[in-house]
Amino acid sequence: MHAYDTLLAHHVTLHLLHGYSQPGYAMLWADALLRDLDRQPPAFRQGRLHFAAGLLRQALMLHPFDDALRGLVNTLSRMAPPSPEYAAWLRGVEACFGEHANVPSNEALGRAYDLPPSPDAVLEAVRVAVGSASHGDAFACLLRLWELGSWEHMAAGVTAFMATPVASLVAPLFAHAALAAGDDDCAASCVAVSLPSPLLTLYHARRAHAAGDRDGARDLYAQALAGEPAQLHLLRTLDDLDRPAPPADILAGKRIGIGFYTWNKFEVTLDTLRSLLASDTGGATIAVINNGSTTFSREDFETAVRATAAGRPVELIHLPVNVGAPAARNWLWHLDSMREADLFAFLDDDVLLPQDWLRCYVQDMEEHPGTVVVGPKGVNPGTLPTVQYVARFFEKTGRHLIRFTNNAPLVMDFGQYDHARPCLSVMGCCHLLDRRACQRLGVPDFDIRFSPSQVDDLEHDIQVWKAGGMVRYDGRVRVVHRQDAGRAAPLSEAAWGHVWGNHHKMERKFTEEELASIDRATRRADARDLLATYGRTAPRLPAAARMLAGLCVRTLQAAAE
Repeated sequence: MHAYDTLLAHHVTLHLLHGYSQPGYAMLWADALLRDLDRQPPAFRQGRLHFAAGLLRQALMLHPFDDALRGLVNTLSRMAPPSPEYAAWLRGVEACFGEHANVPSNEALGRAYDLPPSPDAVLEAVRVAVGSASHGDAFACLLRLWELGSWEHMAAGVTAFMATPVASLVAPLFAHAALAAGDDDCAASCVAVSLPSPLLTLYHARRAHAAGDRDGARDLYAQALAGEPAQLHLLRTLDDLDRPAPPADILAGKRIGIGFYTWNKFEVTLDTLRSLLASDTGGATIAVINNGSTTFSREDFETAVRATAAGRPVELIHLPVNVGAPAARNWLWHLDSMREADLFAFLDDDVLLPQDWLRCYVQDMEEHPGTVVVGPKGVNPGTLPTVQYVARFFEKTGRHLIRFTNNAPLVMDFGQYDHARPCLSVMGCCHLLDRRACQRLGVPDFDIRFSPSQVDDLEHDIQVWKAGGMVRYDGRVRVVHRQDAGRAAPLSEAAWGHVWGNHHKMERKFTEEELASIDRATRRADARDLLATYGRTAPRLPAAARMLAGLCVRTLQAAAE
């Protein structure tokens, strides 16, 4: 038997990837942790019990309408008592229901997801469910609206739901949605009727954080952790509060190249260029490839780029045909104008960038030597931004087998992905590469066998780890990726065939042993990073959070080492 609990390590890893684990996952994982509990050593028994209870408690905050989930939380509360704040919230949930019917979350969510992916249709379902007092179904439809990303529809649904006698249970969730949409009035109305809960405290912490009140945010994050210690992602959030913003002059004297390529996206590409030029790029050299576009003329595009640049130097290359994404990346990488660059940033042609993205990336590389690639938190466009892409790891590897963790384990944004961490791979729509480190380590170019696109940037990150470099995710950098493939552009059968064909090629490029070694390296780097984070934050953590976090961090560290 291992000296550490391998099963606990596995489920802590999954929970940290999700940030908040939804009810179905939480109940499945808790069942695995608690099964045959009496046969485990005492140390394993206590660890599994407390972590499973925390998983279920945080899941109930996301869906308090689920009778079965609430029953499990109540049962485990006798062995792993919740905080006084959580216990008071749970009593409020019990009192709020009374005679009001509620249903298992999987049934209500199943009906919500059987609806057409139309905000109008889902909003109508909310109103019908509210009218018939089917509160669990109305809530599930509101979660579906959140995923669809239309704040106009979500806000109308929230307004309808606020008239129900159970609105106070889930109003904190809606406050987080309003925060993401920038609707302060709706957020305030949700807060006004909310039952006090750790999720409500988290909302206030995020508001203070966004307003620059670091001391207030630090106290409120700690209170949220005291209310529910299973919010493990808050360790890194608390640690980031002590991290200074990247200095204004951090780009001074650095040789940086920035490039992107486009195919048949005229206005969208110009929007990306405007966003890039409005951000802080220091004295970076910028290049754009027109990758064989056929829907506009070379002359019209050149005129538009020059007008958008308004005197800023932008190197523009016109290719006669579309050479594909990896070849276009390599073309940019090897331009004469870029050969002297120390760092190179690749963008997609459909992104909107925050002002300080490049400064944050350079700070990451300076603070974490050995980092070769840094990438962002990708969000979907829309009036209610949702999570599109965050840090990824291997989920499973084997002989000619690669499976990755979900690119967006939870699309609802509670700030659970706003921190930084090492990872296997980051989103390629806006990532910075250390060009000199790539040359020194012998990292290969992007593989043109993945043309015209798909997995070329992901596979390149794997090559970085194979060569001895590291990849880092920075959730401070929030990039709007307008492709929005998950909602607006469902893939055809032919397109899926292309994706899986390229994935099949990638699986054959690495041996089983190489994949296992890379997996160990990424998880070891992440565990060491989390251990260091815990060491810095532990003295300020509430006692219950320090106990649970310490148990989880030490288990992960033992497993990784």
